[in-house]
Amino acid sequence: MRRSWFAMDVIRLSAPEHPGGARKGSYSGALAAFALASCASWAYWYGVPLSAELAVLAGLLAALLCVGLPFAVRMPGGAVVDASEAPRALAAVLLGPLWASLVCLPYALAVARRNRTGVLYEVSRNAAGVSVAATAFSAIHGLPLAAGAAAGGPVTAAYAALAAALALVAADVVAALGLLCFVYGRKTAEAWGVVAPGLPPALVGALACSLAVAAFAASGAAAAPALVFGLLAVHLVARRIRDWRAGELRLRERAERLEGAALAAGMVFGAAMLEELGREDGCAHRHAAATAVYSEDIAREMGLDRRRTERLRVAAFLHDIGRFGPSGENSAHPERGARMLEEAGLGELAAWVRYHHERPDGRGYPQGLRGPWIPLESRILAVAEAYAAMVLSGDAGHEAARRELCDGADTRFDAGVVRAFLRVLDTAPESYKTADGPRFAHPPGPRGGSARQVV
Repeated sequence: MRRSWFAMDVIRLSAPEHPGGARKGSYSGALAAFALASCASWAYWYGVPLSAELAVLAGLLAALLCVGLPFAVRMPGGAVVDASEAPRALAAVLLGPLWASLVCLPYALAVARRNRTGVLYEVSRNAAGVSVAATAFSAIHGLPLAAGAAAGGPVTAAYAALAAALALVAADVVAALGLLCFVYGRKTAEAWGVVAPGLPPALVGALACSLAVAAFAASGAAAAPALVFGLLAVHLVARRIRDWRAGELRLRERAERLEGAALAAGMVFGAAMLEELGREDGCAHRHAAATAVYSEDIAREMGLDRRRTERLRVAAFLHDIGRFGPSGENSAHPERGARMLEEAGLGELAAWVRYHHERPDGRGYPQGLRGPWIPLESRILAVAEAYAAMVLSGDAGHEAARRELCDGADTRFDAGVVRAFLRVLDTAPESYKTADGPRFAHPPGPRGGSARQVV
């Protein structure tokens, strides 16, 4: 199914029974209320012009909108660019919001098909967008061009049309971000990543609308070729961005594969070294595996993304690698371990390992960093490492280890990390609290588990 840039077919709801269906209905209803209020206000102040010429022009613009759907360009990430901004903005500028809403109706129905909540959203989004665009145009230029243009000439009309088209793009962006964040629960940054690739073609479409309006104001017949040229430019820009983004994604995937290979090599290297340490004290390898499991679960509880969580898991497994080698001061092992990881090409992990003995009160080592100056991953490592050491040493049970974390919150440990770990422990079985089970094997067990899955 072809959908417009802001319809976001990658996360389409097929029916109101979907868990987000009620939210989508409420959100679409709010858009519809705004659009109806805007159109009613416009009709009250400016009236509703009726003529055969307006009907013919509306039909031509509606056909132009629908003709562009088969040539839509699918962007990486799921958004689709169909060059609808220029015709919709032009309809608002020439005809006003009431006629423009009718122009957009066949397009909205074609995009949403038989999905009732989708139809409500598309119709409401388009009506709200053209209402905002018409209001922006009238604030600068006056009445719509086809309904009795105000004085000012082609230049003023072009500036007003550009403002109207930009207002429509802004309204579409707000509607799309609201849909992604409110209805589908996406984070703002993630939602922006879906919307952003369609912005350059939309801005080109806004410029095309401005040029078409200038041509219409100067000589009505010149508007058609100007608009067609603008739509072709929109498609060209969209295809270039699509190809560029696709290449960028391929490079990113390749880099992630190489990074994964480096992390796997680091795990193998670290496992061998920790096995050697384990022969000396009988605990180093178990401590590393437990720290990795606890760090992974804390990171997931705190909402870190998959990549950071996996890298933190590896850093946690290797956090004591600096103990391997010549004996010396205990406080030197974070620096020594960080240097070893840097030499292995794992610079980001090295920073986390270097600071995992820092404390929020500034009394840690090696640099005495305070609070937010300590990387979050290092603060997670500190909590996971301390708890693992306490429950594996045999000197304290898990209840005593829990009290130690609570007593050290905001001094020895980050309070937010402690709270996250306590939430994990509250729902975990006894074996998890004592670092016992398949996930705590050496080397660490399969990825993707959690405390709630351990039996």
